[in-house]
Amino acid sequence: MGDPHVQHMPISAGVSDDLLRRFARSDDPEIEARRRWILRFLLAHSPEGKKLLIEHAIERGQLIGARAALRRVLARRGLALSAPLEAQIDACSELATLERWLDQAVTATRADDALV
Repeated sequence: MGDPHVQHMPISAGVSDDLLRRFARSDDPEIEARRRWILRFLLAHSPEGKKLLIEHAIERGQLIGARAALRRVLARRGLALSAPLEAQIDACSELATLERWLDQAVTATRADDALV
């Protein structure tokens, strides 16, 4: 049933905060190599964690693709995006909203009309 030396134990908020700080992005290749090892270990030993990671990656890919499609349609139609509209597209994390905006971009006369 797995490694008998590894145990699951609840951790305090302080320890949790410390772990999050320690796992912040680093430019140190040794630290990044350790992180990759830990990630590979967790993926190999946690089917649920692996499934969640895959689902997250798929969702993120769908959002990226929807944003790109929306921008492409607006550009092809000659509808320029202002900086605030670009930011609105980037901030949107709902696939259904991006798809609605894409549908609206097909017939909109201005870019801001598509993003309502």
